Order: sequence, then structure tokens, then C-alpha cells
Amino acid sequence: MSTNLLSGLLAFVLLEGLVRTIATHRAGGITVGSVLLRPTWRETLARSRELFPAASELRDHRAFFNYDPELGWTVGANRRSADGLYFSSHEGLRSPGPDLRFANLHRPYRVALVGDLHAFSFEVPFEAFWGFYLQKQIGENIQVLNFGVDGYGIDQAYLRYLRDVRPWKPQVVIIGFSGHDLRRSMAVYPFLSFGWPGYLVKPRFDLASGALRQINAPLPSPESILNAEQPGQLPFVEHDLGYLREDWHWQWEHRPLFLRFLTSVFPRWPLADDRVSVQADTALNSRLFAEWARSIADAGSVALFVLMSGGNSLVKDSLPRAGLSYLDASECVKGIPEDRLKVPPANHHYTGETNQAIALCTALAILRALENSRKSTSRL
Repeated sequence: MSTNLLSGLLAFVLLEGLVRTIATHRAGGITVGSVLLRPTWRETLARSRELFPAASELRDHRAFFNYDPELGWTVGANRRSADGLYFSSHEGLRSPGPDLRFANLHRPYRVALVGDLHAFSFEVPFEAFWGFYLQKQIGENIQVLNFGVDGYGIDQAYLRYLRDVRPWKPQVVIIGFSGHDLRRSMAVYPFLSFGWPGYLVKPRFDLASGALRQINAPLPSPESILNAEQPGQLPFVEHDLGYLREDWHWQWEHRPLFLRFLTSVFPRWPLADDRVSVQADTALNSRLFAEWARSIADAGSVALFVLMSGGNSLVKDSLPRAGLSYLDASECVKGIPEDRLKVPPANHHYTGETNQAIALCTALAILRALENSRKSTSRL
């Protein structure tokens, strides 16, 4: 018995030593071979503290996005990213250069792009983004305004529309979204849910009372989040997808590296929780889409929903349930070779060639929506 115990202990020590020998500490965390270890709470906080001040002090591309007490984060006003790839206007919209005010550029009609990184067109310059090509297709007498923000869920984009887009009174509102945006509606803390350090908190809605209600307004401050000693202390964390599905209290701070490696390769099967189930997600997003479409119509605008990427069951169920149709941009890019579809090496975001194809594909629908808006206005 003692011999077996000693042999097991010796094997564990040898394995632990081997894992520690080949482990590599990188900016994104600890890797063992090709496996990125699931971070502990302290590691998660340390990485977020590192990136959040960097964003505030304009030291990297996240500087383009500021903490926002209502939306979680948004595009900063009159900003230039450190790499020179992005500029924003004084109104906090993506622009071709610095010190620009779109309000001073008068056009007879306005089209607003709202949504996530695909609406924003991440990783490409202004001259290669979706809105730039749209502007060329639909004419200079129509002003295209880009309200897209990296990382937004459907809920954040909806709130940005209500606060920041509606006052511009655009004739057409284009909602560019991806399938993952609907899953983000189940998150409170993206740095927990999706491993996005620096993106600390976002609005979270639910339908517990039968009505669409934001449960975490006002949002917790960055200081209160970064000073939490454990994830269970975060306000409303019990409604967070990452906290409920990944079981953060299992991630011991001093767990042997070998055990962390095993649990990263073979994660524990997530517990089912009705608050973040697919059914709850579908119901919530369906209501968000319906309320969004109603708000756009009440403002005298025409809505056009465009699925930019990642169609999934949530998309296929949520929009029809809300009585809405959408354009699928995947049909627009079928002719583009795989190696030119997205920006290397990560291959997460569309290239300028892909953005141009989507613009060509959606321009006619936008012009039709604009014509419908004109007809509705003439009847008033």
C-alpha cells in the first residue's frame, strides 16, 4: 500500500516537474505545448489590470475604446490608435482622419451602421472598411455613419442605438451582427465569459418579470471589479455565462500546474443553468431584436439586419421569433478564396476585399430601404 502511494507520489512529482519545465509564460497566459492553461482568478485580474490602464493611457489599439458607465466600453472621441489604423471623430465615430466632425458634413440622407467589430471593420484601414465601400456604392449625397464597436453584443448595440444613433435621425439603420453577438447577451463580465482582458463589464438584460429589463444598471466601476478578491464578489456575477458555465470557484490559486493542464485539456462538463440556457438566450435576443426594430420604426427610420458572420441556431431562431428577416452576408463572399477572406494571421476579421464584396451585395437593399423611408416620410 505504502509502496503504491510512494510510486504515485513520485510519478506526480515527475509529471509536475515536466509540465513546469516545458511551460511558457506569455502575455496571454501560461501555455504547455499548444495548450493555453485556464487562468486563475488572480491571473485574470492581473491581465485585466495590465490592459485596462493601457487602454486609458492610449498605449495600444484598445485605447480607441473607452470605459463607458452605460455601455461598458465605446469608441473614444477624437482618437487615433497607436498603430495609426483607426481614427475617430469628435462624436466618437470611426473616421478617415483626426479632428473631424461628421455633424458639419451635411448630406440630404443618413445611413447608420450599428453593431460589433464587423460593422466597425476591425483590422483594416478606413479605406478598406464596409462603410467606405458602401458610401461609394450608394452615392455621396448619403452620409454613412459608423457606430460599430468591437466586442459588442446585441444588447450593447441596441443601447448604443437608443443613446447615440437615434439623435442623428438616420433614414436607414443597418444592424451588422454575428452569431456570437447573441451569446454575448448572456454575459456580464466579458473578461470572465470569453477571456477578453480589459473588457470588464457590459449591460445584461433578462426577462424574469416578463418585460425586458436591464439588471445591472448602473454598471459596476472598473475599480470595484479589479479590486474583487474572488469572482463571487462581483455584482450580478450569478447572471454571467462564464461564471455559471466554467465554475470559477474550482480554479484554485495554488493548484499544481499539472492539474491545471489536465483540466484545461479535459474541462469539466458545464452545469446546466436555466439563466444562461440556449432557450433563455433565444428568448432574450428575440425580445431585444423586436424592441430594437420597434424603436427604429417609431423614430421614422427603416431597419435592415445583416448577418455578417457566424450564423447559428440562435440567429435562425431569434429573428424569426421576433418576426424579422435578415440578409446573410455569407452569400456575398462565396467567391473569395479562403486565404483572402480574413486578415491573417488570426483570421478573425474580414479583409478589405471581403468588406467590398459585402458592400456590393448589400447596397441595393440599402437603397431600397432608403426609398421606403422616403415614401413613408412623404405620406406624413
